Amino acid sequence: MALKFDKISGNDAIFKNPEYIADSIIFNAIESARDDESYELYSDHKNVIISTPKKGNRVWIWTSSMIKNDTAKLIDICRFLRDCNIPKVEIYVKQDVSGNLSDLYALASLDLDYVVKDEFSLAVFTQKNKDKTDMPALADGEEIIRINKTDPEHKKMITDFYAQCKEEFRWHDEKFDRKVEELLNMDMYALVKDKKAVAVAAIGSKTDDYIRIKSIAVLKPERNKGFGTKMCTFVSNTIKDTGHTPMLYSHVGNKSAMALWSKTGFKLNNKLYLLKIEDNA
Repeated sequence: MALKFDKISGNDAIFKNPEYIADSIIFNAIESARDDESYELYSDHKNVIISTPKKGNRVWIWTSSMIKNDTAKLIDICRFLRDCNIPKVEIYVKQDVSGNLSDLYALASLDLDYVVKDEFSLAVFTQKNKDKTDMPALADGEEIIRINKTDPEHKKMITDFYAQCKEEFRWHDEKFDRKVEELLNMDMYALVKDKKAVAVAAIGSKTDDYIRIKSIAVLKPERNKGFGTKMCTFVSNTIKDTGHTPMLYSHVGNKSAMALWSKTGFKLNNKLYLLKIEDNA
């Protein structure tokens, strides 16, 4: 029997199936999608949730583990995506599903080609230890502040900080303004040294058990001075104070970030893979 995908609300995206819930927690972005009007959610009401963009090309697929060897269901997912007509679709999917899905997508959509970009893999890290981590001492002239986006000085501090990072992050023109505004709407903290932000962290979406660290950034000239460790430890402890478990995504190729997560108590939970689908033409 073919899967039938119905459009659902964000609140309907969380199911009672214990195995599915365990997987959906890994894909914490589903909680972000609940409040993000730029995406639409579809489901078979059992094993699969598909998040498709109203604009753009990035698709997220959340599946229960039981579907990974079910060829018929994977083909149904591929056909659904083909019928969405998303140009140059980029599909994020769990590691153990990625290979089968990429092969089956080519079979279900004969007019498309595909390539799996392992270098775009995302590692999912969590801190299972409920105890707070010892916070490195702040030096003279350093303090960590909570950002108040209604405070003009705070907003300027954050804007100036990311203006120094935008070339590295490839945030240009309108994307820069949009990204900064997006982060300012989150719970943000800055490590300030001599009245200048040298490291910034943003805390994103949450489930019943997890809160996602959306971003931690350190100015390039200030790296390898312990600021990343201080910022990461502070926000992790802040999350633990609420009774939640910190989690984050990190690109596998970002060696310095991977080292920081390991140093501050994060453990690799799983990996997500990007299937990048290109038109033959």
